[in-house]
Amino acid sequence: MLFHNFRIPIFLISFRVNSWLNFFLFDTENGDSTFLFKKVPMMKKYFLISIIFLCILGCGHYSFYTRSNPHLKTVMIAEFDNDTEQYELPGLVTEYLTEAFIEDNRLDVQGDDADMDIRGTVRSYHRIVNAYDMQENPLEWKVTIVFQIEAKDMVRDEVIWQNNNMSLSALYGTGTAAEEEDGQGIELFSEEDAQKSIIYKLCDAILSNTIEKW
Repeated sequence: MLFHNFRIPIFLISFRVNSWLNFFLFDTENGDSTFLFKKVPMMKKYFLISIIFLCILGCGHYSFYTRSNPHLKTVMIAEFDNDTEQYELPGLVTEYLTEAFIEDNRLDVQGDDADMDIRGTVRSYHRIVNAYDMQENPLEWKVTIVFQIEAKDMVRDEVIWQNNNMSLSALYGTGTAAEEEDGQGIELFSEEDAQKSIIYKLCDAILSNTIEKW
């Protein structure tokens, strides 16, 4: 979201601009109300207005999202349950999702009694050969993980977003396609790389379907 760190309500912008213009652009030193802005060249007018607007943007630490959900200020990320034999996955999900919310900086992450609760389950994990070389040796593998996720508003006791069958996949191996970066700065040479890529996709989906919709 373009202005997700901008927390001044939009309806105050025009009021503050008018106030600042009156302060800077009227000749109060000489005891009259001469409008000095008329004496400023057009390009300088645009420049001055831009500077004032940028100053206003930098003054606050509120976000537009607070207008739709002002009661949500904190989030708790519970460790996911695990129905697979990939025992490290729940810990990785918790770690990367926590980092994603901290980086987003719209909700404070805390351990309990949070306004929003996110929890889920790693339901299944599959790895299959996706491509072979000329000698029929495995060249590329496909990892698919299925998640169940729920984000709940604990203040209003209602579900914000839920997906009981989110299937995410990633390729890895020695093939050309698998060796290319997947957009997250990971070169997919190993099964662990594919797992991390999938978890990044999961984090993006959770943020997009919870706070990004505010």
